[in-house]
Amino acid sequence: MGLTVYCTLVTSSREIKSQQSEVTRILDGKNIKYILVDISQDNALRDEMRAKLGNPKAIPLQIFNGDHYCRDYELFVEAVKQNTLPEFLKLA
Repeated sequence: MGLTVYCTLVTSSREIKSQQSEVTRILDGKNIKYILVDISQDNALRDEMRAKLGNPKAIPLQIFNGDHYCRDYELFVEAVKQNTLPEFLKLA
């Protein structure tokens, strides 16, 4: 299935916008293919993300490889710093 990044393009939070931008910039810079799912476009997409997480209050940014939950922004950044991004994203 591949890498899926759940985000929202409609937010007033600068922090969320910045995090989403950083994740996509890093993935693009490393030529890692992904599908960007904007949960603000349809409540069904938000519900799908939350169901996959098992958390009815989950907010974006959330990263999956197929059905495997790779975690969120903080752990993504840590994997980049530790140079373990392929393992974090279950690509290696």
